[in-house]
Amino acid sequence: MSETFQPAADDGRSATVEILDCTLRDGSYAVDFTFTEGTIRNVLTGLEGSGVRFVELGHGMGLNAAGRASRPSLVSDARCFEIASETLSSASWGMFCIPGIAELDHLRAAVAAGMQFVRIGVDITAVAPAEDFVALARDLGITTFANLMKTNVLDAGGVTRAVRQCAEYGADAVYLVDSVGGYLPADVSELFDQVGRSTTVPLGFHGHDNLSLANANSLAAARGGARFVDTTLDGIGRGAGNTVTETFAATLHAQGDRSYDFRALAELSESVVRPLERLHDDRTYQLVGGITRTHSTFFPLISRCAKTANVDVFELMAAVADIDRVHPAEDMVLEAARAMAARQPLTFIP
Repeated sequence: MSETFQPAADDGRSATVEILDCTLRDGSYAVDFTFTEGTIRNVLTGLEGSGVRFVELGHGMGLNAAGRASRPSLVSDARCFEIASETLSSASWGMFCIPGIAELDHLRAAVAAGMQFVRIGVDITAVAPAEDFVALARDLGITTFANLMKTNVLDAGGVTRAVRQCAEYGADAVYLVDSVGGYLPADVSELFDQVGRSTTVPLGFHGHDNLSLANANSLAAARGGARFVDTTLDGIGRGAGNTVTETFAATLHAQGDRSYDFRALAELSESVVRPLERLHDDRTYQLVGGITRTHSTFFPLISRCAKTANVDVFELMAAVADIDRVHPAEDMVLEAARAMAARQPLTFIP
């Protein structure tokens, strides 16, 4: 890893896996990006006091999303930088960064403001945009993660090739991301086994809870050698949510890892995160999305086309997933819907 942040070797911790808490980033989706300064400060303070050493914050879509997304955060990037730098003394804070939403100058500004790690998010089918961001982050001396979004669309061989590419760019660690919450624990175990045997770069795991398996999948990843696991307090996050920080910490404790104060984390979750008003989560959409491995960002498109063609939205979701789960185009989805309505074979060639 970059030398800017190195966990002390003599701090008495027994952790073999690092929790990276992204309550204040992924969780922002669930509250419509309305985390207040007080909530941000309380979560940061509580996480650091409970032994968490990597904390991510900011808009769900990362750096500069406030200027690009349809829904900006209540608290700006610049103000998040200030709060994190003022609040944290031992934990490292970082931001998510999607090339195209963020530019290289946004990364430079965040590091100048004190950011200590960055997580560069790219679709696993198109990792090249990460190269310049990884190179700059390394030059700036911060810990650099590559997050391979929609990992589920490739087999283990394809995932391994993408991981190796990010390692060649210079990433300190590479995350495998269950963006649709569709993995089973056996899938995760097999994936980490195969990728881990074929690469040397440290791996991380980010899970979603569509099938209520995010914690089980995270445990499988940790057992498979994952060095980093993403979590959020109370599981708050986009769609069905994420691996639960306090629960995962308690599971580690039950296995003999005393690095995290799971009781303090549970109290933080109960007092600060659970009272927050959240957007409605349609359970059927999330469940079918997990089974068909359809990303939640495509739900509105599929719903609209299903209504237009007067077909069952969940049957359409499954049909679309069979054609293209990475970037389904509207014309393809509408053609699939019309073919379903006519009960004719699909003729669309992607």
